[in-house]
Order: sequence, then C-alpha cells, then structure tokens
Amino acid sequence: MWALGFVPLVIMYYIYHSQKVKKLENKIKRIEQKQKGNIEMSRILKELIGKKPTIVGQVFGTDNWEVVDVDEEWVKLRRVDKKGKEKFKLQRIEDIQTVEFDGE
Repeated sequence: MWALGFVPLVIMYYIYHSQKVKKLENKIKRIEQKQKGNIEMSRILKELIGKKPTIVGQVFGTDNWEVVDVDEEWVKLRRVDKKGKEKFKLQRIEDIQTVEFDGE
C-alpha cells in the first residue's frame, strides 16, 4: 500500500531532475557555441594585427585604433592622438559585435 504512494513521488522526482538536466545541457551548449565564436573572432582579429579596422562593441565603437595584440579573450588596441601620445585600450572579444575593414 505504501508503495502506491511512493511511486508517484519517484516519478515526479525523475521528471523534475530530467528537466533540470536538460536546462543545464542547453546552457552548456550555448556556452560552448559562444566560446567557439570567441575563438573564431580571435583568429580573425589576429589577421588584422597592425591594421586599423572599425570595431563596434555592445555600447561603443572604436575608430582609428590599430590592433596590436589578440588572445582568446582580449584584443589590445593602440591609437596615437594629435599630440603624439599613445593610448591603449583592451576590449573583450565577447563584447565585439562587428568588425569593419576596408582592406587597405
């Protein structure tokens, strides 16, 4: 008799945790896809070292900045102002939305 009350609890427990596992699997899949995108963006930006593309981020854009260095997470940009002073900026690759380059 007590088994009849126990079986629905086991089924509910299984359903709850299987849904939770599915959600976690989806999160892992999204993170892996994002990481793959960052690696691809990193490879593309490495080709632009020494060039001056226009990089547009989530909130800001960078124009006339030279790509100095790139790793898996960051891109280092450099610009010389009118006074001849160098300025550096580090930007996370995951924050980059578009990269425009005219090929020069």
